[in-house]
This record gives sequence, C-alpha cells and structure tokens, in this order.
Amino acid sequence: MNGRFWTDTRYRYEYVDQANLPKDARASTVRNKTGVESGFFHGFRAGVEGEFVVEIGPDDFNNTINGRTQYPVVVDVESAEVDQAYLESLSIPGVALLGGRYLENLDNLRYVGSVAWRQNDQTFDGAKATVTALPGVTLLYAYIGNVNRIFSDDSPVGNIHSNVHLMHLESKELSFGTLTAYTYLMDLYNLDRLSNASYGGFLKGSKPAGGTLKYNYRFEYAHQTSYGDAPVDYDADYVRVEQGLTTGGLTGTLIYELLGSDNGFAAFQTPLATGHIFNGFADVFLVIPPTGLQDFYGELKYKVAANTGGPFSYFDGLLLLAQYHEFRSAVQDLDYGSEFDFYAYLPLRSGFYAEAKYANYQADTYFTDVEKVIFGLGYQY
Repeated sequence: MNGRFWTDTRYRYEYVDQANLPKDARASTVRNKTGVESGFFHGFRAGVEGEFVVEIGPDDFNNTINGRTQYPVVVDVESAEVDQAYLESLSIPGVALLGGRYLENLDNLRYVGSVAWRQNDQTFDGAKATVTALPGVTLLYAYIGNVNRIFSDDSPVGNIHSNVHLMHLESKELSFGTLTAYTYLMDLYNLDRLSNASYGGFLKGSKPAGGTLKYNYRFEYAHQTSYGDAPVDYDADYVRVEQGLTTGGLTGTLIYELLGSDNGFAAFQTPLATGHIFNGFADVFLVIPPTGLQDFYGELKYKVAANTGGPFSYFDGLLLLAQYHEFRSAVQDLDYGSEFDFYAYLPLRSGFYAEAKYANYQADTYFTDVEKVIFGLGYQY
C-alpha cells in the first residue's frame, strides 16, 4: 500500500499592455499545490490536494473581482481551496471508477482541461469511469455536476453548476493512426449562453518520412448545437488540421483551425477548455466572437535532449516554441488581426524550473492590441 506525496510551487510575474486601457498590468503571485494520495487498499485509494495563491510584490492588475478595471485582466486571484478530493476504485477488472473533485485533461484540452497555465486550476465535481476491458478501445464516460473555475470561490462566476456528460472512445494504435470519437453534452446552469452539445472525432498519428524525418498529422471535425437552456438556437462546425515534420528535437507544424458561426448569430464554443494554449497566448479568443474564428498559424518547436553531457548540459531539456497566427472570421470575411508568441521552459537542478512567455496581438477589426511578458520560477516534488 504505497502512497505518494507531492508539492508544486510556482512564482509568476506577468506584465500586460492593453491598448484600450489607461494603465498596464503588473501581477506578482505565488501558487502552491500540495497533495497526498494513498496506495490501493482492497481495490480503493483516496487523494486530496490543496491549492493556495497569494499576491507578493506588484498587484496593479484586474483579477476580475478586485475592482481595478483601469488595468488589464490577469486571472490569478488570491485563494485557498481544496483542488482535489477523490476516491478511486479498480475493483472491477478493466474498469477504473473515480468520484469526487478531480482534474480532467481530455485529448489536446480543446474541450475539457484544468487550465494549468493559470495559478488556480479548473477542477470538476463529479464521477467518471474509464473502461479498458473492451478489445482495441478505451472508453471514458464522465459526469460533471459543478465546475470549479479559475476565478476562485470568491467570484460570482467562480463555479458553474452543471449537468455535463462526456463520452469519449479512443482506438488502439492502428496502421494509419489513432481514431477517437466523442460526444460532449454541456448544460451549464449559470452560464446558459455557453451551453452546447458537440459531436465529433479525429485521426492523429505520425509516420516515417525518410531519413530522420517524421510526418505528424491530425484531422478533426465536430458539429455543435445549442443545448440545455442556451438562449440562442444555433449550429456550427469545428475543423482542425495539423501537418508537421519532426527531425531530432525540432518540429515544424502548420495548423488550420475553424470555430464556425451560424450566420453571425452564435459561434462554436469550448467553455471548459484550457483555452490559453489555443488561438494565441494573448488570450484574446478565449470566448469566440459570434462571427466565428479561423486561425491560420505556424509553430516551430525545439527541445534539447536530456543528459547530453558536456559544457552545455545546463540546457538539457530546454524547450523553445514560437508561433505566428493570422486570425479571420468564419463568416463576413473580417480580418481580426495577427499574433506572435514565444515560450521557453528550462528544467533546472533538484526539481526547479524557469519559464518565460511573450505574446503580441496586433488587432485589425477585433478587440485591441495586447502585449504580454511573463516570467516564472517553480519547484516540483
């Protein structure tokens, strides 16, 4: 009955210059997550995690509940919360059952994620079953009765009472890749305008492309409709196409993503996603405008191998990532603007790490210019 203990502390400084606001934001915060999980005993185990966020140093920013609306928003709110508290069972062969408060990160986080980039995680109250007993497939069903959002319990929008059903079927690795089908039904009681039902699937994989080259691909399609008490009846489509090449630690990828619109009245939405990693690090498109969104972008990523030795071993595990986005509407042919993003992550010794991020959104017909500079230092055990 071996359990585990973990702690994760992260300091972050975030600067935001938003052209339509009189002052620039400067946020300095520290977050700690500490948890413990028991080993399995008679097929059951339990876990609990606390999360604590405090402001230190500059606090010139709008955290959404402090009333400092002259500053840009940085959603890192001081809080002390139970992040996870769950009971898990493996008593049935090939079936894992979990209930309570837990993290959920599905696929590439486009629909459901923990928003781990922000200091306060998004977690879910509910239950899920993961079935691996069926030949060649993994089946997930999850029910969510409450969403604990990144805004904290002190915010009037910090919790979404909900009736969410997630159904997800993934194949084993096939000769042409991995197939996944999903149905996500999201009835969000106190966020009705974003209630939706999405039905879709994708194929992803990688293949040798000669020499050291590897070809990576993803083709995804989904259809979304209004659901529950959504105030507008709509239908919208989603498309994501990724084409990339990898050699050694270098990967280049071209991506097209469409979040469609129903004639400009309502657009495809993913309200429980880790939205920060999609459509630019400036977070301009966390909620998709009614005219929808087309994102044409390229990404270049390089990762240094671990344990290289020699005089440059201090850079072992270094990750560098750059993106350039061109944004357009899905209908009405609007040019929203463009964005350049950069991210660097460096593992240090003894569980420490450092990271930096830069985002520069240049507006055209949507929103306003936004520039962000972010530095972080963390420790994980």
